[in-house]
Amino acid sequence: MAETSENKFEIIGKSSKDAQAIVRPSLTYWQDAWRRLKSNRFAFVALIIFSIITIMAIFAPILSSHSFREGDLLLMNQTPSAEFWFGTDELGRDLFVRCWMGTRYSLFIGFVVAILNFTIGVIYGGISGYVGGNVDNIMMRIVDILFSIPYLLWVIMLMTVMGRGLHTIIMAMTIAGWGQMARLVRGQILQIKEMEFVMAARTLGADATRIISKHLIPNTMGVVIINVTFAIPQAIFTEAFLSFIGLGIPVPHASLGTLSRDGTRMLLIHPYQLVFPSVIISLLMLSLQIFGDGLRDALDPRLRQ
Repeated sequence: MAETSENKFEIIGKSSKDAQAIVRPSLTYWQDAWRRLKSNRFAFVALIIFSIITIMAIFAPILSSHSFREGDLLLMNQTPSAEFWFGTDELGRDLFVRCWMGTRYSLFIGFVVAILNFTIGVIYGGISGYVGGNVDNIMMRIVDILFSIPYLLWVIMLMTVMGRGLHTIIMAMTIAGWGQMARLVRGQILQIKEMEFVMAARTLGADATRIISKHLIPNTMGVVIINVTFAIPQAIFTEAFLSFIGLGIPVPHASLGTLSRDGTRMLLIHPYQLVFPSVIISLLMLSLQIFGDGLRDALDPRLRQ
């Protein structure tokens, strides 16, 4: 039998020296979440659509030569054309400008309500979950009382009492909507506050304010951000519903709900007056829902690969 020699063999592929090499670049939690969000085509396309709508809402009314408040009765109910891309309404106002101005109001309401609900809910739920005991019971019973009346009924009652207006809508939707965020944050705090790093911080002498702000709240941000992305379309839909039933933004201002309400009166004669605001609000709601769903998958550490 011939004697074998190591010189007759060649290692194909990686050697044992490369076995311990780190081939994957080091990524932070948010960098990895962004990488996974970009790999989700539907969520990324939804983000692009939402960004385009937002940019149009900001700049289209500024760049247009037509006013969203004033119109010309000689140009009333004009069909879409090169001059009036979305046509005109029954008062001769340019629907293109009014639709994007209405989108601006709807987005403003959605974002402000979501931010206020986020702020109140995080503070309230964080205190309730961390302190616990009788304080937690009392604070959560207040939230239960708030949830005993349907959300829309709360908003309608508050709007009836406080009157119509942009600030009134925001205030009413905030008063009625922060409870869900508080419950969510409380549940996350109850789960996290018994973990080792919180016990270590408490042992080292950190007070309750520092533990909540530096350790507990940051570790709930993933779930909270996802909830905020779903709260924005909910606020937009609620505002559209209120405007549709006549409790929305007063004239001459307009939102997507107001434009849809006005368009229903002309549906059989001039359907384009309903089509354009309806398409915008549908794309806005759909893009935010798909983006929120993709963001939920991206921020879930259990799906990390």
